[in-house]
Amino acid sequence: MTNIDFFTSLDYDNGVSVVTDIFRRFPMQYGTTLGRSGKPQIRPLEFKFEKDGVLYFDTVEFYESYKEMQELPYIQVCIGDQETMSYLKVEGKVNFTKDAAIVEQCFQNSPVLESQFGNRRDVVVGYYLTEVRAEFCSFHEKLQNRKYELKNQFDV
Repeated sequence: MTNIDFFTSLDYDNGVSVVTDIFRRFPMQYGTTLGRSGKPQIRPLEFKFEKDGVLYFDTVEFYESYKEMQELPYIQVCIGDQETMSYLKVEGKVNFTKDAAIVEQCFQNSPVLESQFGNRRDVVVGYYLTEVRAEFCSFHEKLQNRKYELKNQFDV
């Protein structure tokens, strides 16, 4: 399936589905945090899974990004597709969890995580997003721009 076929097949009335389908199609995302230096920091990351409308990711206790997100718990994640001149931005508030079931599901959804930290699950920290906003933008004639607010059970 080409990328344009993929994008035209999405259910744009379901924002969570749009975000998760795009994240799965483009497994390397780029996340930006505000560094402890006060400057933006961008790094590759990997969406792990969605459950009941909640988007889950992970980090590691000794990563600088973990320290940054503890101090200022917001992140923006982005993917881009040059073929369709489209991109997806997702932003939200980071909420950490050491829940063993969440961390285990992160491992189950990531061969990379398993290969790097399979024997060191204790250093992996799961996180989910609240206050989620997503924006799909495209310059392709067959695709329309969309904005979403993705409220979930943890939003107050």
